[in-house]
Amino acid sequence: MVSRLTYRHLPKLVAMLLIASVTTEPTVCANELFATERELLADAADGSLDEFSLLEGSLIASGVTDRDQLEQFTSAFATRIAAKRPACSGGVSATASPEQIYNLLHEEFLTGQYYSTCTEVNRALDDGDYNCVTATVLFHCVGESFGLTPVAVATSTHVRSRLVADKPFDVETTCRDWFQVVRRDPNTQIFRSEQQVTRQLTNVELLAKIYYNRGVSLLENKAFADAIALLKTSQLLDPVDAPTRENIAAGMNNWALAECDANNFAHAVELVQEGLSKYPEFAPLLANDVHIHQRWAVALCEEHRYSEAMQALHAAHLRRADVALFDRGRTAVLAQWATALFEKGELETASKLFTAANGWFDELSEISRCRSIAVQEAAASLARRGRTDEANRLVRWGGELDSATTQF
Repeated sequence: MVSRLTYRHLPKLVAMLLIASVTTEPTVCANELFATERELLADAADGSLDEFSLLEGSLIASGVTDRDQLEQFTSAFATRIAAKRPACSGGVSATASPEQIYNLLHEEFLTGQYYSTCTEVNRALDDGDYNCVTATVLFHCVGESFGLTPVAVATSTHVRSRLVADKPFDVETTCRDWFQVVRRDPNTQIFRSEQQVTRQLTNVELLAKIYYNRGVSLLENKAFADAIALLKTSQLLDPVDAPTRENIAAGMNNWALAECDANNFAHAVELVQEGLSKYPEFAPLLANDVHIHQRWAVALCEEHRYSEAMQALHAAHLRRADVALFDRGRTAVLAQWATALFEKGELETASKLFTAANGWFDELSEISRCRSIAVQEAAASLARRGRTDEANRLVRWGGELDSATTQF
């Protein structure tokens, strides 16, 4: 049974399942990190940002890794804030209200459209388009410029801001007239801050959402290696995030299936084994482990590469002795392998094969049964092709080895 999953969205949060194929490349080719990313991850290792601002960190997480570009974005941001400060607060040193800051955010920065895929902060700064992660990041960056210190909160599929006070006030950063909505119906905010299950995020965990969403977008485009590399970075920044874990497992599963469909079976098996070593609870990986091995063994037997088919199934059997297909599959391969040898009259080679089979099977009766089946199948094939004398000789030979063999 093939088990594929689709992704589910956060501001683009998702979960997915697939399976892959054979390659000489490493299982998950994580892109080499740029120097700025390495520095960001080192700074974030203790769970907080000290060397980088939230804006700088979010730009790097968005893929802006060139230092000159970073400087251009941060300088332009500061210039835009400075230009709006007097109108917003009435003075450079004064603190603006949350609603004023929110209005400034939408009037100056979030001037485009909401797109669930707009997860890069640089895109939001350039074009004004946004999703809930980029909108929340920029609300915090603008707020920090005016002394406001909101925190990010996440549901299973969404991110927004929270103003922490005597009574927490949640801000839907993607809603242009949020403060007006709340004034008209206070219950819309009460539900979010008091009744909906949320998890508070640090700035580092907020950055993880950017990596997460970028990874999910690539998973949807089947760019598995790059996607999983981004998701693993997200997991590094936020190790306890369940959707990230689910999407890495799903991505490895779907990558393995894709590789299987491309007949890259060895790599598909590597991906499944790596996935199972880290996510043993992920049922689709278990199911597709069987599916891939079955297809691989059939493909190898069709090319008369019986030894490789036996090796693949035997290795799988040693890992998962409880899986019937791995056990019965070895029996089928042995019988087919021996049948091919018998049809070519290579009785001595076949005898050596059954001797070697003692290393694969615990029960000698299973080997004897395979030999009997192979003798009968080969004899019948020879007879159908008019080679009756060879068929009879084979049956007599088999009968000498196994008295239970049915005479042709």
